[in-house]
Amino acid sequence: MGLVSPSTALLLLVVWVIWKALKYLLAESSPNPFQEVVKSKVKPKILDQKKRDAVLKQGFSEDKVPKDLDAIVIGSGIGGLSSAAILAKAGKKVLVLEQHDQAGGCCHTFIEKGYEFDVGIHYIGEMTYQSISKTFVDQITDGQLEWEPLDDAYDEVIFAEKNQEPRRYDVVSGEGKWKEYLIGKFPEEADNIRRFFKLVDEVTDGNKNYMVVKFIPLWAVWLLEKTGLINYFTGFYKWNKKTCREVVSEVTQNQELRDIFCYCFGDYGTPPSKAGFPMQALLISHFGKGSSYPVGGASEIAFHIIPVIEAVGGKVLVRAEVSQIMTDSSGVVYGVEVKKGTEVVKVTAPIIISDAGLYNTFENLLPTDIAATSRLWEMTKTAQHGPGCLSVFVGLDCDEEQLEILHRRNAWVYTANDIDKLFLNYMKLSREEGLDADIPLLFISFPSTKDPEWKKKYPGKTTMAIVTLMPYEWVSEWNDNRVKKRGDEYEVVKKAFGHKAVEQACQLFPSMRDHIDYVSVGTPVSNNYYLGTSPWGDLRPGPHQREVLSVEQCHPQSQDRHSRLRRHPRLSCGAVNAAKRTEMRKRSSGLFLTGQDVCSCGFAGALFGGLFSAWAVLERNVMTDLVKIHKATKKTQ
Repeated sequence: MGLVSPSTALLLLVVWVIWKALKYLLAESSPNPFQEVVKSKVKPKILDQKKRDAVLKQGFSEDKVPKDLDAIVIGSGIGGLSSAAILAKAGKKVLVLEQHDQAGGCCHTFIEKGYEFDVGIHYIGEMTYQSISKTFVDQITDGQLEWEPLDDAYDEVIFAEKNQEPRRYDVVSGEGKWKEYLIGKFPEEADNIRRFFKLVDEVTDGNKNYMVVKFIPLWAVWLLEKTGLINYFTGFYKWNKKTCREVVSEVTQNQELRDIFCYCFGDYGTPPSKAGFPMQALLISHFGKGSSYPVGGASEIAFHIIPVIEAVGGKVLVRAEVSQIMTDSSGVVYGVEVKKGTEVVKVTAPIIISDAGLYNTFENLLPTDIAATSRLWEMTKTAQHGPGCLSVFVGLDCDEEQLEILHRRNAWVYTANDIDKLFLNYMKLSREEGLDADIPLLFISFPSTKDPEWKKKYPGKTTMAIVTLMPYEWVSEWNDNRVKKRGDEYEVVKKAFGHKAVEQACQLFPSMRDHIDYVSVGTPVSNNYYLGTSPWGDLRPGPHQREVLSVEQCHPQSQDRHSRLRRHPRLSCGAVNAAKRTEMRKRSSGLFLTGQDVCSCGFAGALFGGLFSAWAVLERNVMTDLVKIHKATKKTQ
């Protein structure tokens, strides 16, 4: 009897892998959460803050916890809310617990001195048309969330060097429009510009398939990586071995053009020399057809998702700090402990979904002996932290028409070109040196100009948001102090950096200098308190960071192991098959991750991180369900 040839063996192996993967992908053990096209008419906006607070600020108490919960979600960012909403649409009763005093995570807003400030949502791509992302949002908000398009030139790159006129470049949405705009600005670089956008298209096309590693079992991911077959599905991981800086340096010798190609690295918080090129390509593609802002402000997102969760008996409760995920002797989770004053309230459920971030989940919420059994434990010890974030919120006491500012667009401001070197040098400074230096990167936005509902609520007022990256070490000594009780020195340091950011903004937009009415400054330790995250900003942040973005997935070396290729939401903690107390628990240890650490950074990344988590919990290919309802939705238009 002859031996099977290596090529035949490989073919049989591939067929077997495909069969097993398809069997996994086609499993349907739960109801379809996306059964009907959303046809609900958009209701008038609720402006009464008391009515809004009744939805967004439902305080935790033991008597408000629903009975017979199917799942508990820790954290109410978009990853947690989207997971909970999908489970709810599949008939599951879910409790979402938020440690802050209102729901929404980075999608929440705060009101001070008659101004409302958006903390994390500045612009979202793929909402100006019926994309699959928009269909997803429509499904989990019952079609009640509206989007206002920004200008076609939604971003502006500004090089504001001392003693020179600022050099300004638009970033334009629309098929081929930014490419043609840049060719007009750099005619001698026309061929190189075309080459760059051709690379973006090539990488973007490959990106469509890179999510395959999140859909299939871990053993299949391991096999695809070891055999190299992963590269037949997608070129993402091959491209991710090259940094943004390497790619743009190969494309052109013009440093200013290189910087423009990488201008928005703050969106993912990793400088071009440390970021894999696909992340930048994804962003360019994400905003390529336009960007939008939620009508009524970012709080509308949670405001319209919560009723979907509540419709089947779930709840979203705030001021509910989860101090521990409870596990039995076999490592199976069965609930959480919630701090309530000096007491601890135990809430049980067979499924726990953590939107608290990888670090928090493993280092703070799980018992160490249980956390260490997970294949993801290594990542909490080896992955690099990104920088923290400084946010400055400014209230201006006049309408936007009285100001010469940016309307319905954002500015990315650099104090010189070679933005990678500029940023890295700044991050190496001591705090004292930082206080003497200009801030090299500022993201400046005027959120009130993007919201058509703003003047109904706040006539005669305008808001500005300034965001930049800051080393956590500059303020780390105050991390353990109580909020608003960190002492005079901290206040001096915080206000000094805030004043510097505002002053640099005023140099670009001098008309607002006499209208500054209110200023609030948040540092990495502020972010840690309000968002309950790692004070570092996280493993890999972005301009809304406070562990605001996700595990360091932009660094080329972050994809070296199959566990990092995958980052599946299902966690293997302890004995996976032990203590099968409920039908849902029979399928896993009961603990899942959601949000950006599961998928990718930003709103869209966390949104789909929630979908992948729901897929794992329900053991149903909800992506296929979403695609089907998306096609049906488009047919109705």
